[in-house]
Order: sequence, then C-alpha cells, then structure tokens
Amino acid sequence: FHDKLKSDNPMLGLAGFLAGFTFEKSGDANEALRYYDEALQFGGYESLRGPLRALLDQGSYRTPRLAKYASESPAAATPESADDGEILVIIGYGRVPHKIAHRIPIGLALTYFSGALSPNDVAGANRLAAQGLVSWINYPTLGPEQGQYASPVFVLDGKSQVVEESVNVSKAVREEWKKIEAGIIVSAITRLVARVAVGQGIQAAAGKNSIWGIVASLGAQVTLTALDTPDTRSWETLPARVAVTRVRVTAGRHEVSLDARGVSRKQSVDVPKGGFAVVSLMALR
Repeated sequence: FHDKLKSDNPMLGLAGFLAGFTFEKSGDANEALRYYDEALQFGGYESLRGPLRALLDQGSYRTPRLAKYASESPAAATPESADDGEILVIIGYGRVPHKIAHRIPIGLALTYFSGALSPNDVAGANRLAAQGLVSWINYPTLGPEQGQYASPVFVLDGKSQVVEESVNVSKAVREEWKKIEAGIIVSAITRLVARVAVGQGIQAAAGKNSIWGIVASLGAQVTLTALDTPDTRSWETLPARVAVTRVRVTAGRHEVSLDARGVSRKQSVDVPKGGFAVVSLMALR
C-alpha cells in the first residue's frame, strides 16, 4: 500500500489495522504499535483501545497519538484474562461506483476543460462546436455507488455488537477518479477533432460545395462517433465500504451472525485460549 498510495489515502487506515493485528498476534508489540499508530490517523477504531493499553505495556514504541488514545480509553471493568481470546470481524458491503459511458456536447466540454487542451485542438473544437449533429464527445465516467446507506450487523452469542466503518472505498475511488478525469475528457475531445478532420477530408475530396460531399462527411463523422465506445471496464468486486471490529471473548465455541445488505452469514467459531478467530462477510450488492 505504501508503494502505491499517498500517505493521506484512507485505505492505509485499514491496512494499518490489519497489519497491526497481525504483528500483535505474532508477538511483535513494537511493529503492532507502529501500524496501529498509522491506522489511528484515519479513524477512531474504538475496538483498539483495550489492546493498545496492553501493547504499550509490552513495547517501547511511542507517539503522542498513541499515548493520547490510550489515556482516553476507559479502564476495563475486569482484568483481561490470558486465557481469553478474540474474534476479529471484517465486513465488506455495497459496491464501488463502476464506469459507465457518458456523452456531452463539445461546447459544454470546452467550458470545463479547454485549459487542458493544446491551442490547435481548442481552435478545432471551437470551429465544430456549432455543428450540433455530431459534435458530442464520448468518455467513461463513474456511476452511482451501491450500498451508501447500509449498516452492517454483527451479533455474537445472541447479543448485538458495535461495528465501525473502517474505510469508505467509494469516496477514495471518486477522489482518485477526479485526478484523472480531465485527462480522459481531453483525450475524448482530441479524438473528436480528429474525426472532424477525417470528415473534412472526405468533403474536400468530393468538392467543397458538393451536397454528396457534405453528406459523406457527416456520415463519416457519425460512424466514427458510434465506433468511439468508452472503455467502461471496471473492478466489479470491490466493496463500497469496509467495517471492522474485534471483540474479547472467553475461550471456547461462539456463535457469530453477520448481515449486510440482505446477505447473511452464521458461523460457529472455536476460539483457543490466548488465541483468536477471524470471520468475514463480503456483501457485494
């Protein structure tokens, strides 16, 4: 994640939470604290308060954020037993916005993106903006998110548990799309200018004042417009949001029920003494 994403990307919060959990359970307190500190940059992660108090007693890694977070944590009502275990729950639900084909008039596109075009393309686009009939640009854009208002449910041994949203993947996708959308639309405008050049060449070959040349020119432009299909391939298996939590439990068998957007999962898990179990649900709808 660090190699591919900038330091302010909220996906790093979820990555830090999972990496911290991995190092914590493998006995490396300092590495766990380092990753949990990164996770806390992006969310509250209330379920980390108890584990952080214990980790700070075991490790030497310190930051003001970790110290503040641990100091604000309420003291446990009863001491945690070394024989207890934990259940980690991860729920992905909804689906990120997928790409859809979109068409807008060249005049509207120039209003928003003329500053990113070369002078020649701006001049060519302005000349054809009045045509109307075939002066449309085709480009991919993002459709609506699915699952925006969903709330996942986690029931443990018949009792409801709090699940907190870790990362809004849809928001991150839209923010990244904004960074590249202008370039995509500029490319679409450039293709439109090229199509018009082809049509003008056909008309010139037939004769400037020839009605058949005008018809052939428009026909060529319409055909090329129809063939200019935006690339709408999308990653269709990314959840719109991811929620996580961890719960301290007594060792032994427990019944876990998860539900999100009408997708349910019920599972019995055996939690060993001092160990943990992981239960996940992906409701991609």
